[in-house]
Amino acid sequence: MATRSLSPKRIQEKIQRHRHAVMVLAHQSAQRAIKARLRGQGVRLTDVTAKDISIQARAWFDVHRDELIAEAEQVIATSLRFAYLRINAQTQNEPISTTSTVQILGAK
Repeated sequence: MATRSLSPKRIQEKIQRHRHAVMVLAHQSAQRAIKARLRGQGVRLTDVTAKDISIQARAWFDVHRDELIAEAEQVIATSLRFAYLRINAQTQNEPISTTSTVQILGAK
């Protein structure tokens, strides 16, 4: 298995991408919560402007910040979609594959 050391610059880039992804997911969760609350009140989302939803979502985020960030961190830590964001500061232990996707899938 190939082991590569990450440069400090590369580590910083990964940290920044990770932080950005956490905040994006947390804000998306806040927007989903606002939309669900509006639907629960019988409000049609087409009757509410995106600006109003965003304002309410920012307020929701401010109140539930820690919870939303923890939820986003958990999603990133456990979801395969975000494997590229996981940070190992010392080394990157992912094998360097020389096998193509077609070969892995067993195409003939």
